[in-house]
Amino acid sequence: MERPRPSTLAWGALIGGVALYDAFCPKGETMSEGVDRALETRTGRVLALGAIAVTSCHLANILPERYDPFHHALKWKVIEKVIEEAYE
Repeated sequence: MERPRPSTLAWGALIGGVALYDAFCPKGETMSEGVDRALETRTGRVLALGAIAVTSCHLANILPERYDPFHHALKWKVIEKVIEEAYE
């Protein structure tokens, strides 16, 4: 059996983490409810919808690299090298 790709493991961890948080968080404190509260103010709406839009564009690979904040934040070659060595 082939070892799962790192991106597959990351998606699983992300989905599992969100599901666990939503299952055990205090009443009214799910991540969706936090976004709902942010949408109640003009500044919060701009920041929340902007973050959602940028993340969506990044994941769909439709944001040019020079404008992609995730691309710039993840240029750490040390981390990339560790991941490559782990999966060789």
